[in-house]
Amino acid sequence: MSDLSKNSTRLKKVCVQDYNLKELSSIYSVSKYLMRKKMKHYKDQIGLREGNTYTVKQVALIFSLIDLPSNVVIVKP
Repeated sequence: MSDLSKNSTRLKKVCVQDYNLKELSSIYSVSKYLMRKKMKHYKDQIGLREGNTYTVKQVALIFSLIDLPSNVVIVKP
């Protein structure tokens, strides 16, 4: 079995915490452009960022509105 197939089935564990756009796009395994495009539909619900990061409350909302990939699991800190 190649290393590529091992990485594709590996689980990512993430906590609900403050994230910037780059970190969110990494969790969803998409580019920043595509992440911004996905979030555009929920702009009114999510609200504005505080500086460069989304708050814990906003991140929890993003995770509930935009389905997480199957290899991502939310864990409590």
